[in-house]
Amino acid sequence: MKVDLIIHNARQLVTCASNGKAKKGNQMQELGIIKNGAVAVENGLVKAVGTSEEVLATYEAENVIDAQQKVVMPAFVDPHTHIIYAGNRLNEFELKIKGADYLEILANGGGILSTVKHTRQATKQELVSQTLKRLDKMLAHGTATAEIKTGYGLDEATEFKMMDVWEELDSQHPIYTVPTFLAAHAVPPEFKNNPGEYVDLICQKMLPDLFKWRRYGYIDEDRMDFDYKSSKPFFVDVFCEKNAFSLEQTRQILETAKENYFALKAHV
Repeated sequence: MKVDLIIHNARQLVTCASNGKAKKGNQMQELGIIKNGAVAVENGLVKAVGTSEEVLATYEAENVIDAQQKVVMPAFVDPHTHIIYAGNRLNEFELKIKGADYLEILANGGGILSTVKHTRQATKQELVSQTLKRLDKMLAHGTATAEIKTGYGLDEATEFKMMDVWEELDSQHPIYTVPTFLAAHAVPPEFKNNPGEYVDLICQKMLPDLFKWRRYGYIDEDRMDFDYKSSKPFFVDVFCEKNAFSLEQTRQILETAKENYFALKAHV
């Protein structure tokens, strides 16, 4: 039987097979390893797995890769990243070692707010250049799909600058990326005394503008079709936590996001 690709002679083929059901508890230890394994691929989908002898006896392909006794396994999917940013927070490691917790650092202007300052100042191309290097490192360690959040702008201009950075990364890098809009990552300094006004800004201005950006500004038919009701997920996220956003504010943002046809996430 003809297929597009065969990879054979794997010392171990890690299938992670689960019969279509999520694994729980001790099942997580069962990796579905096939020794001297092979995989047949057709139209980008796994057609069959088995020993090299079994697969080669049943399938043939012009593109055949000898794994040379290496391990063959699925690539990693990273569902939570904040890799578009500028600056660093190395000084905070020392604070954490001394016992400071994250919310204490955030309350004193560190954490998210420290990175926001540097990200606002960075140009789009600076952010693209820095993030491409991070994606290269992720790919080298086996990640092939990654979510990328905004959230280090906390104003419309920088949040949409980060979306533009994501769009460019998505077109340039082989890692398949999925966007998450996280303007509700923290209350920005300019709204410190009136966080509700910032929530209103997100709901009344940013999310409707994001809908327009998604519908008319992002053009990549391979990644996202233009039927916004059925397109691939494009998420809106909220950090629901002390010193961040309350439950009621979180509900307000997520309900507005849902009205604008975004998929939902929440840090809680």
